Amino acid sequence: MTKVSLAQYHPTGALAENLRQIESVMGRAGRAGSDIICFSHDFLGPADDEGAALEVIREGARRHRLEVLTGHLALGPQRPVQSALIDADGAVVDSVESGVAKVMNGSLGPTMVLIERQAYDPAIDSVARELRPKVMLMQTNAISLLELEAIKELAVKRSYNQAHLIICASDVGPCADELCLGTSLAVFQGEILVEADVSAAGTVDFSVDMSKFLDYDVLRDAVEIPELLRLKYHN
Repeated sequence: MTKVSLAQYHPTGALAENLRQIESVMGRAGRAGSDIICFSHDFLGPADDEGAALEVIREGARRHRLEVLTGHLALGPQRPVQSALIDADGAVVDSVESGVAKVMNGSLGPTMVLIERQAYDPAIDSVARELRPKVMLMQTNAISLLELEAIKELAVKRSYNQAHLIICASDVGPCADELCLGTSLAVFQGEILVEADVSAAGTVDFSVDMSKFLDYDVLRDAVEIPELLRLKYHN
């Protein structure tokens, strides 16, 4: 079994406070015995163009023996990436450039990390068929219960057709001029394993048996994206 933690909290406008929150949820995941922790896209809050946050996250990975899937992060001065995979030794194993969809290979197997715009793009179907991920991490936020239900619907559909395990990692609390509901959840081959409290901050933990992954090579069909989500970015 592989144990996964989803970090759900409110990124503030202060990087130092967000790093404190990151250290806190990583410690919580470590004490829970998790193997990997996944973050939302805006987990750092304001842009960290100099890469100051990277060493904090690497040290947390080493201290708590955690693999980390990040959101937007700088790997150094003016080296922003959409996501990075950091192993339990604190090494940056792989990263995804902004706007790119690719597979990173970690403890969960081939994993695609999708920001919200990508997750709601019908064109991602063909990418999933080509790259054959076992896991999709959708970094999505919801500002209404209707949007939350649409995200859940999309996650279930994708878990039947595009990847065995669909994970959503979100912010919670004030975001821009709206209030983000916690949408962190995990769906394994159609079964919802865990859902976050829509107002709670902390970690959402679950375990998955990787040996039960089915052969999806012939099951990667197109998924109809709920209109509410698709129209958010794609007319």
